[in-house]
Amino acid sequence: MYILENENIEYKIEIPKDTNKLKAEIVSFLNNNDGGKIFIGFDDFGKPVKFNNYQDKIKTFKEWEEIISNWTSDAFEPSARGLIKVSIENDYVLVNISSGLEKPYRYKTKKDSHFDNIYIRSGSTKRKASKDEITRMLKRQSAHSYDNEKTSYKILNFGYAKEIFDNLKRDFDDISLGFKRNNTDLYNYAGLILSDGNPNIAKLAVYDGLDVVEFKDKKEFKGSVAKQIDNTLEAIGMRNSKRVTIKANGQREEMLSYPEVAIREAVVNAFVHRDYTLSSDVKIELYDNRLTITSPGSLPEGLTIEDIKHGANAKRNPILVQALDKMNYIENYGTGIRRILSKYKDFNMQPEFEATENQFIVTLYDRSYATNNISLNESQKLILKYLENGKQASRQEIQDALGLKKSHTSEMLSKLKQEKLINTLGTGRSTTYIINH
Repeated sequence: MYILENENIEYKIEIPKDTNKLKAEIVSFLNNNDGGKIFIGFDDFGKPVKFNNYQDKIKTFKEWEEIISNWTSDAFEPSARGLIKVSIENDYVLVNISSGLEKPYRYKTKKDSHFDNIYIRSGSTKRKASKDEITRMLKRQSAHSYDNEKTSYKILNFGYAKEIFDNLKRDFDDISLGFKRNNTDLYNYAGLILSDGNPNIAKLAVYDGLDVVEFKDKKEFKGSVAKQIDNTLEAIGMRNSKRVTIKANGQREEMLSYPEVAIREAVVNAFVHRDYTLSSDVKIELYDNRLTITSPGSLPEGLTIEDIKHGANAKRNPILVQALDKMNYIENYGTGIRRILSKYKDFNMQPEFEATENQFIVTLYDRSYATNNISLNESQKLILKYLENGKQASRQEIQDALGLKKSHTSEMLSKLKQEKLINTLGTGRSTTYIINH
């Protein structure tokens, strides 16, 4: 079926006499976020080129294939080896171009500078990149280069990752995935993180109650980052209880404590976007009323929590992102936070996102817990938040900390106690308040 030219598809009748024109098209796809495909042997209307006979067609196709294949070794800078695949089909030659990870890319000529011959896609056409666009690509490249740094490993095992690729009927190629440049090269950190020998671990803790006083269970997850993601999702899923309610119309409704989509997005993001230069671990903590997921590293420079809520993103580990995308761990890149929020739109305890200097923390609340089935005002939510993690406080301490009036504080505390959300300790002036476990 013919598809109109767009930012990912280009048609060419033949390789032009000025081969730089085709090289520019390839460069524009290398610099494109999603790569692209060039069909050679079609006109702009999707009609195949006519040949005198089958032999002439095959001869011509093989010549085109050879020309473009030779370019992959030295025609582009940085190297595009492994990013350009050429194949002969029935009526055309297909050039499949993956998005490069070392943008900006350019094609080389005898007399040019490092900032010449850089093209990007603009709709269905290519155009020269502006100085500002080149600068932005260079900044992104320098800011997110850790997973491309070399390790000391020439050999790594990818048993877990390869099994996933096999199940998806996709080829596992550590060169085209960007883990190394050639068969004799050292692996980069992206390859190490996805390998079975990944030195990073993840920790899961399940607590009895609303604070860290008493453990129910503790686990550690090791191996490939893909395996750690799967182990984490499985462990949370085993503890994700289901609540059944009968509606007024008699229909049976089932609801999980935590939306599966929200869990997956938060967990995958924690592993994919963590700062692997830090020695900390990904931490998953389950309380009676909430799930917290802590990822080492704050937001990439320049991003705010409000930015990511509106879909902004910056790939801290672009090579790892690309690999996990091919393994179907990542869907609709840049929409994760919005997808999480959408699953909580009907509940009063909304997901929370906190960025500290060295951590990014996501808190998801149990939709079946009492606080989600009781209408709470802002003051009541603030009081419960203040009393988290086993904190005890008097009425005076609560009203001073939250800037509330005495009468209003007393009223709110009374209602929270009636709903059995808090308890009191002591009597009279020594009375303190604590969250009910």
